[in-house]
Amino acid sequence: MVGVKQTTDPDIADPDVVDPDIADRDAAEGGAAGHDDASEAAEGAAGDLAGDDAGDGGGGDGEGDEGRSGGGAGLSWGRALALAAALAFLGFAVGVLVSDDDPPGEGSVDVGFYRDMILHHEQALSMASLELAHGENQTVRGYAREVLTFQSFEIGVMRQTLEGWGHAPSSPSDEVMAWMDMPTPADDMPGLASDAEMDELADARGRASDELFLELMARHHRGGLHMAEYAAEHADDEGVRELAARMARNQTQEISEYRITARDLGFDIEI
Repeated sequence: MVGVKQTTDPDIADPDVVDPDIADRDAAEGGAAGHDDASEAAEGAAGDLAGDDAGDGGGGDGEGDEGRSGGGAGLSWGRALALAAALAFLGFAVGVLVSDDDPPGEGSVDVGFYRDMILHHEQALSMASLELAHGENQTVRGYAREVLTFQSFEIGVMRQTLEGWGHAPSSPSDEVMAWMDMPTPADDMPGLASDAEMDELADARGRASDELFLELMARHHRGGLHMAEYAAEHADDEGVRELAARMARNQTQEISEYRITARDLGFDIEI
């Protein structure tokens, strides 16, 4: 399958970029039905790392940060990346717990949704990484860290669930959304940023990065919503339906948050 553009930005691992405490999200409360214990472990890992980072600094201007940072310093960029990797592994471990005597087939909504959402999430991680490295507003960087943290966890769940069902995590085709009866070239998947837009985000700094991130991620979420809502209604597996519904609910909320923040910061964008 044609992959989405990944960042190769040399500044992406800047250890001095510091982000605010992440807002609570039910997105990590389970990657599939019956995984509450693993979800608590994910949240505990986030809390442990955030606690380790307390006092390391609190950069950013803090505009529009009410009710989000709680006054804490938050994770450094290096810590945020380590947390994302840990949660991706935890999500993978959660997927190991999934068992199904009659797993979904190759052409099912379940398999197609997970494969396409992995691809979709991967670009979101790249976008979030760029904003964490180059953005300046604490609230917007906090949104980016939420994306990095929870979508990494979801990717782990989806990948291992697919492998547990006997399916490769990536499609052998360059076509997506056939499971929705809407076959589409992978590069045209709804919500994906173009290569030129990803390059623009990689070049943006400070306020310009904050503004472009909100605009692109809101559009990205809308594209993901279309798929998640369909899977929540049509997937056969209960765990897939629940995860899809959770994605749809959380991304709808996040789009609203992005719109309010963009307005408060005076950004001339439509969300």
